[in-house]
Amino acid sequence: MGKRTVASGYRQRRDGKYESRFTINGKRYSVYADTLKECREKESAARARIQAGQFVDKWNITLDRYYGEWREARKGTVKGSTALNVDSRYKNHIGPALGHRKIIELEKREIVRFQKELAQKQKSTTVNVTIVQLKCILNAAVEDGIIAKSPADGVKPLKTDEKAASETYHRALTEEEQEQFMQYARKEWFYELLALLLCTGMRIGEATALTWQDIDYINSVIHVTKTISRKQDGSYTVGTPKSKAGIRDIPVNESIREILKSQKGKQGYIHGDVIGLQDRVFEGFGGKMVYNGTVNKAIGNILERMRADGINIGHFSAHALRDTFATRYIEQGGSPQVLKTILGHSSLAMTMDLYSHVLPNRKKEEMDNIRIAF
Repeated sequence: MGKRTVASGYRQRRDGKYESRFTINGKRYSVYADTLKECREKESAARARIQAGQFVDKWNITLDRYYGEWREARKGTVKGSTALNVDSRYKNHIGPALGHRKIIELEKREIVRFQKELAQKQKSTTVNVTIVQLKCILNAAVEDGIIAKSPADGVKPLKTDEKAASETYHRALTEEEQEQFMQYARKEWFYELLALLLCTGMRIGEATALTWQDIDYINSVIHVTKTISRKQDGSYTVGTPKSKAGIRDIPVNESIREILKSQKGKQGYIHGDVIGLQDRVFEGFGGKMVYNGTVNKAIGNILERMRADGINIGHFSAHALRDTFATRYIEQGGSPQVLKTILGHSSLAMTMDLYSHVLPNRKKEEMDNIRIAF
């Protein structure tokens, strides 16, 4: 089956994609898309760019220019924090090396050379994720009919000799470190926030996005439905958690109840008795949103005070409190499957990979408790 006309000026190709060819001022143009509706929208956008003198034909479009179009087309389809990371990789790695090249002239050997040169300056995991991003951009160029085949096809990822996640987990405090740190943290404005992170394993953005409406005292749970994250322009916003699994309920035990009671009392000193359900549970000075960096700075201040008193604990960030919660949970006999739901992991494998460093000791203890008749 060859190309077939599906509407005036539109054809469906053998690969199932839709194509529109049109002529403006004697010059022919074409656009491609997965659906007829999308093809019409792309044609309309292309005509507008041509009339505005902003259209570059496929023979002359550079990777930089096409990246701008690709980036624009993805707006609203990915989280701002993801788009910010994508922009950073392109700006720091891909653009400087290949951005000036015409897409149609790019060769596989150039991409392999770029991969090798980047590997001299970056970790293999960084190189691999950058190449994956470049492949996505070039695959889109294939879909748009700019090139017939991606020059990045067949470029293999670098082998990584980095340790498994279970060997490089962020940092779980020992019980002694945990007790010492929290003792010094009592004088800190964010003490209750730090305590909640330690007692729930919540991500920092999830905790700082909480409003009092999320605290369900009737059912004794915290509804985790949102998180504070960065937008593509670098500013902060309240959005949904990292994945569907991130939307969850965390049971409220007595320790958590005491933390929330203390926090509400602290807010009462500032706002009086009028605390609305939409008010944030944790606020910065002047009622401002609490950012990750602000909390990490507070942790740094606490560690400095401890060092001044001769107590040296290695540096850690707020995420270490999540790891500490998970470590204590497994050490005290908690089920990895239940831990997975509390942490909001999308798979049990993720939980086991990160926290399997805790299991060897428990394995022996549990085997010692097994009694089988023979």
